[in-house]
Amino acid sequence: MTQSTLRIFHIEDDDGDAIQVKRDCAKEFEERNFTLTRAHTIDDALLTIKTSYFDVILLDLNLGDDQGLENLREIKELSPDSPIVVLSGLDDTNTALEAIRGGAQEYIIKSNYNSRQLGLAILSSIERKAFERHLYQLANKDELTGLHNRRAFNNYLRPWLVRASRWKRTETVMFMDVNNFKQVNDTLGHDVGDLLLQHIAKTLRSGLRSSDMLARFAGDEFVVHLDAKSQESAEISATIAEKISALFEKPVLIGGHLIKTSVSIGIAFYPDHGEDTSALIKSADTAMYQAKNDNLPYVFYQHKEALKFSSN
Repeated sequence: MTQSTLRIFHIEDDDGDAIQVKRDCAKEFEERNFTLTRAHTIDDALLTIKTSYFDVILLDLNLGDDQGLENLREIKELSPDSPIVVLSGLDDTNTALEAIRGGAQEYIIKSNYNSRQLGLAILSSIERKAFERHLYQLANKDELTGLHNRRAFNNYLRPWLVRASRWKRTETVMFMDVNNFKQVNDTLGHDVGDLLLQHIAKTLRSGLRSSDMLARFAGDEFVVHLDAKSQESAEISATIAEKISALFEKPVLIGGHLIKTSVSIGIAFYPDHGEDTSALIKSADTAMYQAKNDNLPYVFYQHKEALKFSSN
């Protein structure tokens, strides 16, 4: 952690406890700049978190609303990357464990701590959260392209399908494969192939919206979840598929070689083409192979037969 200003957010309804925490922070962090912002209620806290960034959140688990662990859940949901230190007057092991399981990095009993312990809890929670983010990146990011990987995509898509089932919504998945990629690898080498994949990843990202989820599925395969209203799913997916195809119309210079490539795209919809992540992705994959075999830019999947659409 760098020695920049330490931004602390304290959610506390008791003035005496708030004053004590401020004194303790001043004592522990006197050699570095820090700011301490306070909210008296969970509603005020949530509004502040929506508009401001903090290095650490100190949460009083007993705000007088009997919603301690629920308050923790709401904060965690709104700001999942923020380290949280719980301060509680309750000396109870089960509550402490529930708070940790709920996303808190530390649980401090108000009647049994000193400024040194609070300072260490704040700094260690920040470092621990940074390490958690690092581990997440290793587990969920594709090292070559910087995109999400298959694991991250499956974990992302699963709750979308749960919500879609509840609200009777359509969800859209696109499966894309790079045409002639093996030929590039075999003739120009893996280094050029890697550069080409990096270029393709950037090109695909430029053809999507910020709310669309793009991941490298495997090798030269990419997968997308489109953020689209149910009644617009087919129209939006066709428009985006055509846009992506157009981005590959001209050859590009990769590693000193002029390379012309393209992608074949398969499109599938939940729940018609699959009621879970595996089935839905498989349907999109099947449609992609149909597009590749028929030399079409994209194909919609429908049951066991793919409906073909060209860009003309």
